[in-house]
Amino acid sequence: MSLFDKSSSTLNRKSQEDFKLFSESERIGLIYSWEDSQKEKSVYAFAKSIGSEKSITFLCFNPIKKIEPATDNPTFSKADFNLFGKIKTQTVLSFMEEPFDYLFHLDFDVNPLVRPLLAKSKANCKVGCHSEDGEGIYDLMIKIDKSAGLKNLSDQMLIYVNALK
Repeated sequence: MSLFDKSSSTLNRKSQEDFKLFSESERIGLIYSWEDSQKEKSVYAFAKSIGSEKSITFLCFNPIKKIEPATDNPTFSKADFNLFGKIKTQTVLSFMEEPFDYLFHLDFDVNPLVRPLLAKSKANCKVGCHSEDGEGIYDLMIKIDKSAGLKNLSDQMLIYVNALK
């Protein structure tokens, strides 16, 4: 067994120890990009379907500079990054540091400004829509066509996380 094999098996064992069944999870993170009030309703419907016994933390990315999202959730935008691409807003930094049991990314595409948050997140299980950009970020990728809509994506996410053993 090579040194590389030994270290990777240690990492796999560590991640298995941190893994919680979704039914036993307590802390959930939801990150999504603002589009319109309809998507906002879908995000809240997904949160409601998760259940009230879990602590859910939201973070909304605003991709449109000229529009202020109509959301009560904390938001961030390109303005929250410094010249070198580092995040300078405490809300976003806190979200990244939160050890969520599950982190759901409720977008079909990975925005280049959201990608580093997902990659550096301390979440134990990151769930998102299947894409080449999601490779290496998500622990679970759901393959679904964009035309199916966010409701179907979020329904599939719940089906699969509940099936994990």
